[in-house]
Amino acid sequence: MSVYNQDRYVSWDDIQAMCRHLAVRIHAEHPDINRILAITRGGLFPAGILARELNIRMIETVGIESYNEQDQSNKVTILKSFSPDYAENVLVVDDLADTGKTLGVLRESLVRPVVTTLFVKPLGAALVDYYVEAVPQDTWIRFPWDTARQYVPPLVSAKNS
Repeated sequence: MSVYNQDRYVSWDDIQAMCRHLAVRIHAEHPDINRILAITRGGLFPAGILARELNIRMIETVGIESYNEQDQSNKVTILKSFSPDYAENVLVVDDLADTGKTLGVLRESLVRPVVTTLFVKPLGAALVDYYVEAVPQDTWIRFPWDTARQYVPPLVSAKNS
């Protein structure tokens, strides 16, 4: 049984606007940050946009698994570690802080990270420095990279007239 009772659909335009909003705030308070650590897979898209907006060219990834589709595991697995050059004074980017398990494990390996996500839920909020939107814990975020546009027929068609 799913613990998600609500959906929040997000468009590519929403993601772009959210990242620009974050970039303004991050640059104002941390203009010296020049490296991004993106959490794959959800952090890849916002990390790319933030890198562009902040003129950051040094991007590293860390692969962490805590979900299998909508099922969240109690186990967090590091699938790909990151370069030690990214362990300090780095902007960590993910799409969502849900339970905080992923960020909790990652923070243990970092010194003074600045953590940003697009969305934050109550259980993950304490681990995030910057976010755009808080959502209830039972909300499933439908990101544009997880969805596809589809044709929807009109309510009244020539066949039904």
